[in-house]
Amino acid sequence: MKKILILGITIILMVTGCKKNNNQINNSSDKIVSPNMLINNNLNSLSKRISLAKNAPAYVFGDTAKKTMKAGNGMTSSVTIQLIAALYPPEYNGEVLQASHVRIVDQYAFVTYNTQGPRYLGGVDVVDISSPYAPELVSSVLFINVETNKGRDVSSVDVKLSPSAKSILWITGSDETLDSAFVERYELNSSNQFESDQSVNFSLKGYVGTDVRYYNDKVYVTSGTGGGLTILDSQMKELNFMNIENARSVDVNKDFEIALGGNPGHLYNPGVWDKEIGGSSDPGAKSILRLFNKFALVALGEEGLKCYDVSSTPSTVISALPRPAVPEGASSNDYVTNGVSVSDNGWVYIANGAGGLDIAKINTGGQLTWMGNIKLGASVNFVEANANYTFVARGVLGLKILKVTEN
Repeated sequence: MKKILILGITIILMVTGCKKNNNQINNSSDKIVSPNMLINNNLNSLSKRISLAKNAPAYVFGDTAKKTMKAGNGMTSSVTIQLIAALYPPEYNGEVLQASHVRIVDQYAFVTYNTQGPRYLGGVDVVDISSPYAPELVSSVLFINVETNKGRDVSSVDVKLSPSAKSILWITGSDETLDSAFVERYELNSSNQFESDQSVNFSLKGYVGTDVRYYNDKVYVTSGTGGGLTILDSQMKELNFMNIENARSVDVNKDFEIALGGNPGHLYNPGVWDKEIGGSSDPGAKSILRLFNKFALVALGEEGLKCYDVSSTPSTVISALPRPAVPEGASSNDYVTNGVSVSDNGWVYIANGAGGLDIAKINTGGQLTWMGNIKLGASVNFVEANANYTFVARGVLGLKILKVTEN
């Protein structure tokens, strides 16, 4: 059985592409064919999938009168956001993949893909974002057996970057051949590119791996119907498992390990407490949990965004932002909160489906303040941000890359 995870961004702008000069990146091979993978490290062909924006408008949110000052809670008081590029999704024999997840780690962004419907066909892109206004696609892999035409969907990714050794990448998703969820570990080369199909695979309970996080030499993975939360060591040996029906997401920091279940929404501090929180009623939708200090920001679909204090037992809701208003004649299923991301300085980015991308601020007490909205013309269902970039994806339309300046 396959769960459909549809994610995204919108609008098509007139853009032009460009390519950075990086002599350290392997540019030798166009297609490296492995038994179950197609690897593309050819910068010339990859550059065709990125276009840079021209004269895109800038959006300013927050206290614009005090751009250079810090707010009383020590966080930045305004933020400027500008579209800088579009990343178009990969294709295989005319089939267009759809973006399913993004993870930003240091100077790289890692984008995962799957395919809508019964087809299993996924992949991963590696984007170098070290040049502020010229992101570069440096590696792309598709998970497909060219002989059997069976593949794997990829739902989520996390990475441990290492300047002195090979970086390690983990993915989770669904394997067509095994008809089950999986999590897999890969080593990247010194340029953070895929180079080999050699990996360590772990079969998960359930049909679809939904989220993966690496923290402090442990790998945390959620899997949907029939699955739960699996905790592995860095060598992919199982340390613990917690049965969570329809597990959607997981996040970890130095103090907390928090998981999210769905249908309805359920928040878990494994072994300590669990709390039904409502929302997330669509069993095939992707819901996201992200931690900010002692607060869990939870995208709950029809219930909007809620902020919980996970240090209390059980967790208590501190603040919330509702789902976007549904215009007359529109479908309420299109105006739901499916994704959230938060920067270290407390800027919150909310994927509100057809309602666009919302920007909010969270203070040190967990109070959310809505700052504004960017209308991107169609459904925005996933977002990943840090202090410098915001990646927003919309399935087969690929991603938009936004430059962020926290003032």
